[in-house]
Amino acid sequence: MFNPGPEVTVDERLLPFRGKCPFRQYIPSKPGKYGIKIWAACDAKNSYAWNLQIYTGKAASGIPEKNQGKRVVLDMTTGLQGHNITCDNFFTSFELGQELLRRKLTMVGTMKKNKPELPAERKEGQGSTFLKTAAELTYHSVHIISNTKSILAGILLSQPCLSTNQTSHSRNPIQAT
Repeated sequence: MFNPGPEVTVDERLLPFRGKCPFRQYIPSKPGKYGIKIWAACDAKNSYAWNLQIYTGKAASGIPEKNQGKRVVLDMTTGLQGHNITCDNFFTSFELGQELLRRKLTMVGTMKKNKPELPAERKEGQGSTFLKTAAELTYHSVHIISNTKSILAGILLSQPCLSTNQTSHSRNPIQAT
């Protein structure tokens, strides 16, 4: 049995398929557009897909699933401990980050800046700090620390619609360079 390395990614794949299938999906942003949607957990180092789940469409009731991204990540990472999970904004949420921490997993993921769970100062751009990396890129960030939680929400200023939610950093203060 394959054991993934410390870095794992969770994302969707579209296996191109034009035949008849009750759960064939249409995703206009994908190159194939029509196909079978597959959730995949991959080892980040070698891209080996070690856990796959076929998306079979909405439930028979026709009611859309709430928190589908969270459910998928939790399903795909069942049994893992000590790994870092990387995912995109479809999956990332504060609630997911906290649940992964309870399971001894960390998470790095992008978030849309209009997520209701981001603090007001993060949305408005007030009360935050500006940090520079070695490459002199400017970031806008908010570091939220409590007795039980430590979340870093950061944004590259050249990408104003993208934020990150990271639970895998230390609680030490971040130093501007």
